[in-house]
Amino acid sequence: MAIANIQTINVGLPNESTGSDSLYTAFNKVNTNFTTLFACASPYNTFANGVGISTTANSNTNTITITNTGVLSLEAGTGITLSGSNGNVTISSTGANGNGGGTVTSVGVVPISNTRLVTTNSPIVSYGNINIDLANSGVTAGTYSNPITTVDQWGRVTNISNGNSIANVGITPGNGISVTNNSANGNYQFTVTNTGVTALSAGAGIQLTGNTGVITISSPVTGGTVTYIGVTSSSLTVTGSPINTTGTIDIELPSTIAVTGNVQASDLIANNIVIFSGSESLSSGSAANLNLDTSYFTTSGASTATLSATGAVAGQRKTFAMVSHGGDMVITVSNAGWKSGGTGTATFSAVGQACTLQYIDNKWFCVGNNGVTFG
Repeated sequence: MAIANIQTINVGLPNESTGSDSLYTAFNKVNTNFTTLFACASPYNTFANGVGISTTANSNTNTITITNTGVLSLEAGTGITLSGSNGNVTISSTGANGNGGGTVTSVGVVPISNTRLVTTNSPIVSYGNINIDLANSGVTAGTYSNPITTVDQWGRVTNISNGNSIANVGITPGNGISVTNNSANGNYQFTVTNTGVTALSAGAGIQLTGNTGVITISSPVTGGTVTYIGVTSSSLTVTGSPINTTGTIDIELPSTIAVTGNVQASDLIANNIVIFSGSESLSSGSAANLNLDTSYFTTSGASTATLSATGAVAGQRKTFAMVSHGGDMVITVSNAGWKSGGTGTATFSAVGQACTLQYIDNKWFCVGNNGVTFG
């Protein structure tokens, strides 16, 4: 680096020609040159490189080389404009509608639930990666036997434990079935065999709808000679039995019929006589059983039940009774005879209240009542 304003000293012999400097003038110029030299001299003799800069010193040439190891120049990518490639460069985004139209100062990721996802290094204000990972569900990793698991709506196993191992498994055969236990080494294997009828074949005078499953057996033979047929019954009146050749066996209802157990609504007897027996304890929210003639109830609070007309038989009677009162029982009755149409209600509000309904002309009519309120 050159230093300006250097003073030239013209030294000559005493009493020489014009142009020579006197000793006074020469010493003043030397003094000025030294002042200028020291003023221009740098107090720094060590170079230290910062981020993006490297320095190399050559002692042979007394040269220091400074190199930029960071950004050398910029190039505009998609949606970016630059005012230049080096120096003071302005970077602008040409995107819009959320694609660079605004000024983003930081970006962060926040999970909806910290019990399902966790994030680290969020937010980012310059550059970097946001890490997202599954949260610890609290389940201990391992191998489980016969596991009992709890899975949440996001498919995560939130609880798991070992289940009970199968210590003993057995199959009890019914009629026509045999079971052989072939279990070994913890592998439970059973052979189930049908020891009853396995197939049917039609013989002479027999027709079959198939040979397995539900099979109908019929005889197409007609015109044969009956040698003997009889009918016996412990509950019906039978006359004309037995028949040795030809004849008619008469079967009539007895004057009285004793019924035990439950009779289904489909068990109809001739002349539209239907017999129902049995009772039930009617719980709140239940429908009364049409196959039983009596429904009774004990309440511990406000209770409801229903009586349907679907499946009811003409002449059928149904009795309801409250045996203990802890709250009113309201029974909603379909096709109520005390209404012009639709449903009605029967309300029981005290112990001992009861009523009898009879199904007449497709409606339930009250034919006996003890304190029950109808609505």
